[in-house]
Amino acid sequence: MTRAGMRAIGCLCLAACAGAVIASARAEAACDQTFDGTFALIQSAIFERHGCTSAACHDAVTASGGLNLTAGVSYDNLVDAPVQSIPPRANLRRVTPAKKEESLLWLNVAAGTLPEQWKAPLRPMPQGGLPPLSLDELQVIQLWIEHGAPRTGVVPGTGELLDACLPRPEPLETKPLDPPAAGIGVQLRAPRQVLAPHSEREVCFVTYYDLTDQVPAEYLDPTGTMFRYKHIDARQDPLSHHAVVIPYKGQTAVHDAIWGPYTCGGGARDGQSCEPTDLQSCGSDGVCGSRPQPAVGCIGFGPGDAGIGFGNDSLFNTMAAGLGAVPGVYAEAPLRGLMVWNSHAFNVTDEAGKMDIWVNLLFAAPEEQLHPLQRFTDVFQSFKLNVPAFGAQDLCAPYVVPPAASIIELSSHNHKRGKRFQIWEGGFTCDGGPNAGAICPPLGVEPGLGLTDPCQGARCTSKRVPRIGDCDGNQQVTVAELTLGIAMALGRQPTTACFDGNSDSHVTVDELLAAIDVTLRPERDPQESLLYTSLTYSDPVVVKFDPPLQLGGATSSDGERTLTYCSVYDNGYTNPAEVKTRSTSPLPTAGFPGGPCPSPTGCTAGRIGEACSDNAACDSVPGMGDGKCDACRVVFGTTTEDEMFILLGAYFTQ
Repeated sequence: MTRAGMRAIGCLCLAACAGAVIASARAEAACDQTFDGTFALIQSAIFERHGCTSAACHDAVTASGGLNLTAGVSYDNLVDAPVQSIPPRANLRRVTPAKKEESLLWLNVAAGTLPEQWKAPLRPMPQGGLPPLSLDELQVIQLWIEHGAPRTGVVPGTGELLDACLPRPEPLETKPLDPPAAGIGVQLRAPRQVLAPHSEREVCFVTYYDLTDQVPAEYLDPTGTMFRYKHIDARQDPLSHHAVVIPYKGQTAVHDAIWGPYTCGGGARDGQSCEPTDLQSCGSDGVCGSRPQPAVGCIGFGPGDAGIGFGNDSLFNTMAAGLGAVPGVYAEAPLRGLMVWNSHAFNVTDEAGKMDIWVNLLFAAPEEQLHPLQRFTDVFQSFKLNVPAFGAQDLCAPYVVPPAASIIELSSHNHKRGKRFQIWEGGFTCDGGPNAGAICPPLGVEPGLGLTDPCQGARCTSKRVPRIGDCDGNQQVTVAELTLGIAMALGRQPTTACFDGNSDSHVTVDELLAAIDVTLRPERDPQESLLYTSLTYSDPVVVKFDPPLQLGGATSSDGERTLTYCSVYDNGYTNPAEVKTRSTSPLPTAGFPGGPCPSPTGCTAGRIGEACSDNAACDSVPGMGDGKCDACRVVFGTTTEDEMFILLGAYFTQ
C-alpha cells in the first residue's frame, strides 16, 4: 500500500495532536477558508462541494435514502440516526460516534475512495458520476467520527488537511450514549473526570452498582446472582486513549477505607462527598465513585486484588476484542457489587477537559445463552521490543489459540510508533538457514526501513496442517492415504474419522478435494492466510468473523491452531522528528516500565541522527554549541512514548 493510502485509513494519534495544535496557529493567509468548527468544515468542504446537498442527492426535497444533508439539519440527521436506505443492521447508524466501522456514512465514502479496503452495504458514495472523496477529505471524516462526531469544536488536524482556518482546538465532548429501553438492557456510567491542560494520566477508581430491579428473571443465571448479556455498546469523550471496566471479584467491602473517600463526579453535586450504595446520592446527573488514583492496569490499586490484568475478564475494554452480535454467544456479570474503572487519557489542549464514559449492555434471552464468551491476550512478547533511535523493528511472535476455539474477533494494541500490525493464520518460520525455525514476517520485512531479514535468504513458510486425510498423524497426506480415502468414498473400505470431516459416516467429494488440496499445496499462501491489518494505534482495527474462524477441533494439534502476528515500529527512521526523546518522555507510574531513557543515544539537533553520548558530540561543528543528545531507543513501557505489542482475541467453544 502507498504511504498516502496508509495515511488515509489511519487517524492522527492523540499524542501527535500536540503538533496539530501548534500548526493550527499558522497565519490566516495560509488558509483557503475559515470555519468555526470541524463539522462546519465538513458541511461546506465535503457535503456541499461534492454535491451531496444537491437536488439529485440529499437536499431537503429529494432526501435520498431519507437523508437531508443541508446545512442546519445535517448533524441531527446523521449522528445516532437510524439507517433507512438498507435493512436495519445491529449497531449500524448513519454515524456512530467514535466507531467508523459502525457508521454508514464512513462505509459509503470510504468504499468510494478506498474500494480495496472498504465495502459499502449498498453502493459507494458519492454517486452520479461525481469523484470520490480525496484521501485528505476521507481522513477528515474519519478524524471527526473517531473523536466522537462533535457538533461543535475543532478536531485537531482537520483544518490542516483541507487548508482551512479553524479556531485553536479545545477539549471535545461526544454526544452522550442513550440508555437501552427498560427490560432490554442497562447502562453503567463512570463518574465524570476532569483533565488538566496538557496532561496525561492513567487512573483507577470504583463505583457501586445494583441492577437487581432492572434485570428480568429470564436474563439471570441459574444462581440468580449474575445476569447475562449479548451485546455491548460504549461511548466515551475523545480525550481517552483506553478505558477498561471490570467487576471487582475480591472480598474488600465497598466502605473499606482502602478505596478512599467517595465523591460525586459530574452534576450539581460534583466534588461533594456521597454514599456509594445510595444510587441517587449524586442526583440524576452525577455518579458516586472513589477518587481516581494513579495506577497502570489497576495493578496495586486499592487492596491489591483489583488489578484488571490485561482485560481477559473485563466487562468492556477499548483495547480488546469484545462481545459482538454472534448468535448464541453471551457473557455475564454480577447483579450488584463494585465496578473497577481503568482510564488512560490525554488532554493536549490549553483548557481543562472532561471525560465521561457510558457502557450499555443488552440482555441475552434464554435461547441466546448458548456459548459463553472467552478472550485471549498475548502481552508478554512485548518485552522483545528494542527499537533503536532513528531505527525500526519488525517484531513477530506466534500464538496458539485454545482447542476447539471459534474465533469471533481479533484486534491489537500498540502505541504511537507501531505503524502496522498484522495477523496470519498459521505458524510462519524460517525454512532453513542460520535461523531455521525462527518466527518470521510472512510477507518479508518492511521495505525502506533498513531492516534485516531474520531468515537471511531462507524462505519464511508455514506448513498446512491437513484436517482431512492425515490418517497416520504425520501432518501430511500421502498418495496411499488418498487412495484409502477414495476407497472409503466408494464404500470399499470402512469410513474412518481421518476422512470423515463432518462426522456423517460418509466421505464426500468435497472431503476428498480438501485432502488433495493439501497434498498439492503443502505450504500456506501468505496473502491468503492474512487475517488482519491495522495501520494506526489510536484506532486499531477489530476484525469480526462471520461465520466464526475455526482453526481446529478439540483434539487438533498446536500447528493447526497457531497464529503469527507481527508489528512494524518506526522510531524516527522515516521522520527523524518522530524519534523518542528523553526530554519529552513522561514519567510512568512508579514501579512500571518505560519513561525517559537513562542515557540518550542519538542527536536531535546539530548532527541529527548521529550517535552520541553528550551534547558536544552532536555539534554540527566542534564547539558550535548547537548539538543536542536527546534521542532514545524504544522498549516496552506503559506511556505512549514507549511501546506495546499485544494480540487480542475473543472466541467461544461448542
